[in-house]
This record gives sequence, structure tokens and C-alpha cells, in this order.
Amino acid sequence: MNKLSIALCCAFLSMGAQALELAAYPQVFSGPQGMEVTLAPTKDGQEALMRVSGINHPIDKVVFLGKLEQRGSSTQAYVTPLDGRDYGLVHRQRSSYGGGEQFVAYIPGQQAAIALAFDEKKSKSLKTADLLNTYQHQQKVGIQTKLARFDKDKRVAFTDSELQRADQTASESCGSLVKTTVDWASVSEDQLKTLSISGYCGEVASQLDNLCRSTPAFKSKAASLGQISCRFGPELKLRAENARLVFTTQQDAANQGDFIQQFLRNQ
Repeated sequence: MNKLSIALCCAFLSMGAQALELAAYPQVFSGPQGMEVTLAPTKDGQEALMRVSGINHPIDKVVFLGKLEQRGSSTQAYVTPLDGRDYGLVHRQRSSYGGGEQFVAYIPGQQAAIALAFDEKKSKSLKTADLLNTYQHQQKVGIQTKLARFDKDKRVAFTDSELQRADQTASESCGSLVKTTVDWASVSEDQLKTLSISGYCGEVASQLDNLCRSTPAFKSKAASLGQISCRFGPELKLRAENARLVFTTQQDAANQGDFIQQFLRNQ
């Protein structure tokens, strides 16, 4: 999402906020460790004000306007601009086996869905007028606009921290240093926005960790395989070069973990 589209999107949301008519009955959900999610749909059901609180994250207590979108046959998501892309913050999932519906939240930077439980007492006591006023005030000072912009430096720093955690785990399992570096010039801005770069580039460290834990004899091999350079390219490759592993990942390649493990076993 470029600067112009973000500006237009935020201008549209700001205009829409002035005409929002919220439904009479909002929903408040509880999550783990004090997390709370508020969802106040519009009368036409096509949008909703949503707020996540009780989390250590920049979106904490920020009220967003989300557009309801269909995601597959049984899932709908309330989507809002975040960090340069349209992000489904709250999902409503219907069971295909007649088990009703479940709400989950996806917090930026976290891969797993967070299950939510409906809180009837808080839902009845919530004043939608207060929620709307908070949203309009935050819009006026530009909080949502700032969060909508893509922050490349922040995304790179986050990816590096995730890779460091994977490297540390593998280093402890293998008894030798594992360190992954990314050739950032090979990563497009679109890939940085939409993909988990740490998930792709951290796969070699993950497989080293698996092999060191499952096959203790492999640890002696791992001592010479811990320097990893990762890049994105047109096809999946892995080679040993000058005492390091050079891993070329490809975003659509299947079974990358199996490919890496087979290579490591043959070293």
C-alpha cells in the first residue's frame, strides 16, 4: 500500500466515521492474560469499530474501523489498514459441523490466532457512543494513520529478533553457534509486507535444531553448518560455500523443511 492509497483510505475512513450508525448491541470478548476485544458493528453489518486492549503492542486501546470481508466459505474478517497492508484483525469463523461461530483475533507480529470468549456483562455495559468518540478523537490526532503506514525498519528489526530467537534455540540444541543473516536486497517490499521472512529464512536453523535434538551424533556436523546466509530467489536451493550455508528460499516452494533436512543429513 503506497502513501497515496493510505492517505485516501484514511480520508475515506475519517469521512465514514462521521456518518457511522452503530448497531444497538456491541460485543466484548475476553482473551488470555487480561486481553479484551471490543467489536461494535454498524447497523448495516458491513463494518465495525474494533478495539484490542490489555496487550503490549502499539495497537493497544486504538479503535479501528474494520470492513467485513469474506475469507473462504466459513470465515469473515474485519479488515483495516495496518503497517502498509489490509489486515484482518478480528475473524468470525463458522463451524461447518453446526457448532456455532467463534471469534478469534490476529495480533500483528504474532502468527497464531487468539481464541476469544464472549463477555455478556461487559457487552451490555459498553457505551457505543464513547467508543465512537474515542475513534474520532484518535482519527483527528492521526493515530490510525500512523499505524497504517508501512515501517520497513521496524519490520526488518522484528525479523532479525525472530531469527535470533531461532538461532539461539538451535545453538543450545547443537552445542555450537548458529547464526542466520538475510540478504535484504533480495527481499522485495511486497514480500516484506506480506510474508513471514523469519519463517522462511529461519527454516535452516529450525532443521538444525530438530536434527541436533533427534540425532545427537549430528551435533559434530552442525559445528560446521551454523553460519547461514538466506536470500529470496526464483527457485529453492541450498549449498555449502566457504564454511557457510547459502540458502535460497522461494515463497511458493513446498516442503522446504524436508528439502533442508535431507541436505543437512547428507553433509
